[in-house]
Amino acid sequence: MTSAYGQLGRAEEALAALAAAQRLREGLAADGDLPGGMMAFPVEKQLFYASSTHLWLSGRRNQVDAEARADEAVAIFQAAPPARQRLGEMSLARMDLAMARLGRGDIEGAAQQVHTVLETNARRRTESVDRRIGHFSRQLAEHPGAGSPVAIGLRESIIAHRERPIAELPPGGSP
Repeated sequence: MTSAYGQLGRAEEALAALAAAQRLREGLAADGDLPGGMMAFPVEKQLFYASSTHLWLSGRRNQVDAEARADEAVAIFQAAPPARQRLGEMSLARMDLAMARLGRGDIEGAAQQVHTVLETNARRRTESVDRRIGHFSRQLAEHPGAGSPVAIGLRESIIAHRERPIAELPPGGSP
C-alpha cells in the first residue's frame, strides 16, 4: 500500500502508512509475537519497501530516507547466511540504493550497486529485477551526468546484460 501511495504521489498517505507499519512492527516485537512462516515479513523487506516508497516521492528528505532505508536493507540481506539470502529482494534493494545515489549525483556509487545486481541477475534472472534495471537505465539516460565515462560504461553493461540469453533450467521430468 505504501508504494502505491508513493507511485500516486500521495506523500501524506504514503508516509503515514510507512509510520503505521513501523509502529505495528515495533508493537509486535515488544510483545515477542512476530509471525513466522508464510506470514513473516522480514525487517529488511520492510526497509526496501520503504525505500521504494520514498523514491516515488519527491524532495530531498525522501531521497535521503530512500538511500538510508535501502542501505540498511542491503546490509541486513548481506548479513544473512548465504543459504538464507534472498537474492531477488536484495537485488531490488540494491536497485533502490542505486536510484537514490543516482538522484543525488553519485553515479559511481550507483554503478557499484547496479554492477552487483547485474552479476546476480545473470545467474538468477527475475522479471522484477529486470524491470528495475530498465527503469534505472531510463533514469540514467536522462541524468545530467549521462555523458560521463562511468555512466556510459554502466549503460553498456546494462545493454550487454539485456542481450545475454536467459539461462534455461534443465528439463525436469517425473518418473
